[in-house]
Amino acid sequence: MLLRYITKAFLCIVFFFIASRQVWAKSKISKNTIWPTTLYLGIDVAKTCCGWYLKTGNAYEINGSIDFSRILLDVDYGSGDIWRGYTHPKGAAGGSFYSHSDGRYFRVGLGWNCLSPTLHRNQFFVGLRYARSFFDFQLDSNRISCNHKAKKLCEEQCIVAPDSFRNVKNSGIVHWWELVIGGKVRCISMLSIGCTARYKFFEKIEGKFSYVPVDIPGFGLSEDDYAFGCSVYVLVNIPLQKREKEMVNNVK
Repeated sequence: MLLRYITKAFLCIVFFFIASRQVWAKSKISKNTIWPTTLYLGIDVAKTCCGWYLKTGNAYEINGSIDFSRILLDVDYGSGDIWRGYTHPKGAAGGSFYSHSDGRYFRVGLGWNCLSPTLHRNQFFVGLRYARSFFDFQLDSNRISCNHKAKKLCEEQCIVAPDSFRNVKNSGIVHWWELVIGGKVRCISMLSIGCTARYKFFEKIEGKFSYVPVDIPGFGLSEDDYAFGCSVYVLVNIPLQKREKEMVNNVK
């Protein structure tokens, strides 16, 4: 929860700097919508920090983006090694559960920069992404259903899991779509920061499995067919065109 509030605050700061720099910009780049202007390469620091903070395992994501002045082409590639589990202090009599998902995923899509191109190449964009995840998952539980708090011992009404439900392993492929909104701000010569908020929907699991995985790398918890996410990027920007300054004359 704390990381979610920090991410929202960071997103607001990014938008504030984009707006302020856009208003006070004194130079513009020449209009050329045929060839790409900038290549961005970065990492998602929020995803890695979230795994450390929640102690759910390692997660990494890299981002590549090409700026065509207004049209943006984005590609993400990430990996997740997610563990969730619980064992009662008094052992198996109190119930135990753990799940493990390990896999890779990618996203690809287009966006539209709502800001006019300037020398700093700041962005405020909306877009659509297609995502696909390939992963292995494992579940081990000695209870199927418990009607009590986790710290209490299991009672007679708790349903004991059959042997076929214990230590089950499967592989899966999941794909979904994302609506995104975000921005990028240039900090120094070749360094930018960015933030992207995501609404993930139309989740679809390919194949038939004995149970639904708890976590899907790149998507999140699989209990719903939609999810929200947010990425905070640190990016290196590589110019692909010569920057031509068009100085704005001061009106006297």
